[in-house]
Amino acid sequence: MLANDFLLNIGMLETTGYLIASRVESNKTLFDIVQNALDLTTQNRGEIYVLYDDFGKLCLKSLERMKLGLVIDEETGENFDYTSSIDSDTYNKIKLTYDNEKTGKREVYIAKDTSHINEWGVLQYYDTIDENTNGQAKVDALLKLYNQKTRKLQIKNAIGDIRVRGGSLVIVQMDLGDIKIQNFMLVEKVKHVFKNNEHFMDLTLRGGEFIS
Repeated sequence: MLANDFLLNIGMLETTGYLIASRVESNKTLFDIVQNALDLTTQNRGEIYVLYDDFGKLCLKSLERMKLGLVIDEETGENFDYTSSIDSDTYNKIKLTYDNEKTGKREVYIAKDTSHINEWGVLQYYDTIDENTNGQAKVDALLKLYNQKTRKLQIKNAIGDIRVRGGSLVIVQMDLGDIKIQNFMLVEKVKHVFKNNEHFMDLTLRGGEFIS
């Protein structure tokens, strides 16, 4: 609808399967309107979608469709910097409430991971919802999304691949000493460098499962 209203070209727009209730977005940029919709979809479905420009065409794909068969390891990545934290965007208990005016009662929805609570203490995410929100589905989706450490990996001078863009998923296989990365990670940012017939990339990656 936005593309038609503002004469924008569209490429592949994947259907998310999540229906958002009618909303009023006043004095907002188109990007903010779309980002709000994607945030609501992720919070309620637990799935992340990537919006990007493909040579002048707007595209929307799920992370599953952004996977590349590209492997980043000690040989393809020259230098790296890894950090892991539970200080931001990590929650092991989700609590949502809805004040039901019809019954006069507050409905409470909770999802939690006891094992991570024992390990990290209680890290609670709290918010209110409206009558159009499936509370149980949303707490389950939020727990799936946030019940993990925030992990970031920066790679310098990796062998270049023009398919890699922000939102891509690449395979990372690296031994960081006491931790081995053996999974897909999300490309948060990429800088392609072409020089003297050579192609390198600087990558900022996040997410992924880590196996000790």
